[in-house]
Amino acid sequence: MKRLLAILAAAGLLGGCGLFSSARNVAPPAKLKPFHARLKVTRVWSHDTGNGTGGYDLVLRPAQVGGTIFVANENGVVAAYKARNGHMLWHRHLKAQITAGAAAGQGLVVVATRRGRVLALKADTGANAWTAQAPSEVVAAPVIAPHGVYVASLDGHVTAFGLSHGRRLWMAAHTHPALTLFLTARPTYAAGILYEGYANGELVALRARNGERVWTSAVAQPRGGDAVERLIDLAHPIYAQNIVYADGYHGAVAALAAHSGRILWGRPLSSYRSMALGGQALYVVTAHSRVMALANASGGTLWAQKAFLNRRLGSPALAGPAVVVGDLAGYTQWLSRRTGELVARKRVGEGAIRAAPLVASVGGHKGGSYVFVLTTTGRLTALTFRPIRP
Repeated sequence: MKRLLAILAAAGLLGGCGLFSSARNVAPPAKLKPFHARLKVTRVWSHDTGNGTGGYDLVLRPAQVGGTIFVANENGVVAAYKARNGHMLWHRHLKAQITAGAAAGQGLVVVATRRGRVLALKADTGANAWTAQAPSEVVAAPVIAPHGVYVASLDGHVTAFGLSHGRRLWMAAHTHPALTLFLTARPTYAAGILYEGYANGELVALRARNGERVWTSAVAQPRGGDAVERLIDLAHPIYAQNIVYADGYHGAVAALAAHSGRILWGRPLSSYRSMALGGQALYVVTAHSRVMALANASGGTLWAQKAFLNRRLGSPALAGPAVVVGDLAGYTQWLSRRTGELVARKRVGEGAIRAAPLVASVGGHKGGSYVFVLTTTGRLTALTFRPIRP
């Protein structure tokens, strides 16, 4: 119940009001306005893959290895599609309520369930590889690395499982508050280290081989007089060039030295979505659905786009010259990475888009990358884009 209240709090705060404000006081989502398109976005293929998140507050994102896209749905469906044309390669209906996934790599596709089961399938056929057990419910996609599968569970544990057999290798515990946003951060793996953000505002570095803690850094401190105001769950961290970037709800955006956890810069900002990093900029979606570009060297604001306030934007992704985000009504919004100006819009379905679009190169496509978008209703769509000539 406490986690459910946290979810309701997030919805209220996104609407610009407090936890127990009445529905009539919730700020409505901004209306979409006409704009001058500079990119042409084309639908290549689209499939109904299942029931999506099943009406739950989950973030399920497609995964890609080579020319294959993998998708999981809350009702237990896991499927593989050919990225270029959407041809289904295999389909499994597991007897489980999937709440995290899909992750793909090292010949496996891995999902996790509300009961903490970790299910690994063979990526080429969908056949069972192994099953393991995490200590509690899992809502963040597993991480597959060269020497293990790593799972963060809602109780604050990170557990490592063997790639070939699924046996537990180690488990690391961390202090976990009673009230959370139900949005456990997915760990980030880089150079033998796992970086994990926690609901108490701390970012922790763990050695992937044994779970030994390398450092702990407080990215944000709880503030406020009640438990809702003190929510500071950290989102999925980003690693690049020996720097780790982290953001959190009611917290801050910060850059930390990867080897020590020393904070290089930080600024107050509330976000519960993962960020995107490209060139000299860090792209952030705030809790009220502002899209911002920050200088990754200093945290200074490069631009801010306020046209989508309260549209409950998902996490951003970078596609060529654009930042792509989805919204509550199934629209993808394409913003110029340089200016933040809206350059394209494409609707892919009726459901909301919470997960970051997956941008991937596809063999046989001369125009560049595909952008794969998964809605909360299970609609998977492949898009391409190109500039519109004046």
